[in-house]
Amino acid sequence: MTEGSRPRAGMIRGTTRIAAVIGWPVEHSRSPAILNAAFAATHTDAVLVPINTPAESFVTVIRGLAAMRALGASVTIPHKLAALAACDELSPAAREIGSVNCLHFVDDRISGHNTDADGFVDGLRATGCTPARATLLGAGGAARAVAYGLQALGCEVTVIARRPEAVDWTRAIAWSDAELRAAFARSDLLVDATPIGLGGADEVALVDALPLAALPPAATVATLVYHRATLLAECARARGYSTLDGRAMLVHQGARAFSIWTGQPAPIDVMTRALDESIRGT
Repeated sequence: MTEGSRPRAGMIRGTTRIAAVIGWPVEHSRSPAILNAAFAATHTDAVLVPINTPAESFVTVIRGLAAMRALGASVTIPHKLAALAACDELSPAAREIGSVNCLHFVDDRISGHNTDADGFVDGLRATGCTPARATLLGAGGAARAVAYGLQALGCEVTVIARRPEAVDWTRAIAWSDAELRAAFARSDLLVDATPIGLGGADEVALVDALPLAALPPAATVATLVYHRATLLAECARARGYSTLDGRAMLVHQGARAFSIWTGQPAPIDVMTRALDESIRGT
């Protein structure tokens, strides 16, 4: 694309490629702010729009996007398993993790990716954290992606769950004070992948019950929540631990999607500023 033919930021025309973020609900998504900033910064003739999609309409929506030669789609809750089933081909990470959060429409085929794992690891690397042993609280889909990314780094991961018998993708340890203390003591990274950080009446009790003092002094405490300062992060910082919130993962998984769709390096700094501005504006 020549300089004279480049679209201005926010300009939509006949050549503009559509991308989407699909969820139910999707109003809260920051993906439009992040990805549209990336498109503008790289002069990519594309726009990302949110599509509020109930479960019964999911396949219809992605088939429609494929038919209109959409650039790609980010997939959020509750559609990541449905996206997996709808794909013609899967990346190794998507197949191993068992969920898809990024769709790439190529000719008449739908390619499925999971950028959550690499997104978490990329964000972790940006802080200089290279963990050898990690404790992961929770065993849901997000936890599974984080575990996959950490294990790909050669990190030993201990998963602690409230219902370990229901976890079918790894061996999980029971959520008890003794197990938490033992796992924390040997970990240089603690990742909260539970709903604790989303708030609620029991957040204080749950965080107070975590034996943070058992972590080594140089440990990092990470949460996947990006829209608010969690009590866990505040308590960890008060004890002198390094902390990482979910903004880095969100930006870096979006950056991975951007590169899959466009073949270009993502403008990480631009995307980070766009996310911060979007959060401040709410």
